[in-house]
Amino acid sequence: MQEDRLQVWIDLVKMVLVLLVGFFLSNTLAFVVVLPLVNFDLEAITQLLSDPLNFPEIRPVLMIMQGVTALGLFVITPLIYIYWIDKTLSLKGLFKSNGTYLVPLILASIGVAIIEMPAITWIGKWNMEVDFPDFMDSFEQWAKLQEDKLKDLTIFLTEFRSFEQFLLGFIVIGIIPGIGEELLFRGVLQNKLKQLLGNAHVAIWLAAIIFSAFHLQFYGFVPRMLLGALFGYLYQWSGNLIYAMVAHFVNNGFTIMMMYLYQQNHIEIDIDKQEVPSDAALLSLILTALLVLVFYSMASKANPALKKITYSKDLNDRD
Repeated sequence: MQEDRLQVWIDLVKMVLVLLVGFFLSNTLAFVVVLPLVNFDLEAITQLLSDPLNFPEIRPVLMIMQGVTALGLFVITPLIYIYWIDKTLSLKGLFKSNGTYLVPLILASIGVAIIEMPAITWIGKWNMEVDFPDFMDSFEQWAKLQEDKLKDLTIFLTEFRSFEQFLLGFIVIGIIPGIGEELLFRGVLQNKLKQLLGNAHVAIWLAAIIFSAFHLQFYGFVPRMLLGALFGYLYQWSGNLIYAMVAHFVNNGFTIMMMYLYQQNHIEIDIDKQEVPSDAALLSLILTALLVLVFYSMASKANPALKKITYSKDLNDRD
């Protein structure tokens, strides 16, 4: 058992090293890809990266860079790790067959991702209003500054002037994170933590905490952590990463679509500024819990062996 734990630690170190290399190569590739789009003007890219809000005319260039970086870091890098480095993981193991329950479970995942939104929004508003004790003033100032910067950048990137810009944003903000972040944080990290700790519940929540912290937004930390845990349980109960990916994609994609429809005056709801009453949040939470129970029930029937969350040395058979 001690040797097994040591091997998992070695695997985790390898994962971190691979991610660091992937981060560097992905950023380099993103830089190279957009060079032709700015007539190979290195100064233009440097200015864009240092002060993007003052260059709205090349907003798509920044979105493309973000997309290429995310694709490399969250999709290609974990795939390389799974295929060639970690012998306990495999794509076949991450996407176990659920037979005739596949479509019902996908529909339940979509439902969960939509129904949880009012509750998560309400929790996010509470998180935004958290006050720190006096001795944490410096951290509070840093966190607020970081939050404001990321908020301004998000608003900047999601000001869609055309359907083409919306489509690009939908891919970069909706599809790529839905696939890639789940592949990395649930498919790789959650599984390795489960191997290391021998407890899936602890692995799910620890992976969710790391997932939220990775985004460097403290004032969105709690709702993002809860979403990460929700995605983690969808994967754990079913043995199939597709449901976590679908839920993550719907959560991101639905928001992007609603923003675009509002900007085009097709709807009157500004989802970014929508206030959620506490009773609506409570109803959302109750309905989400009920639908999660439905998902768990179906997943248990599809994969009886996964009904009890237990430790397994080899999480994914590589046949």
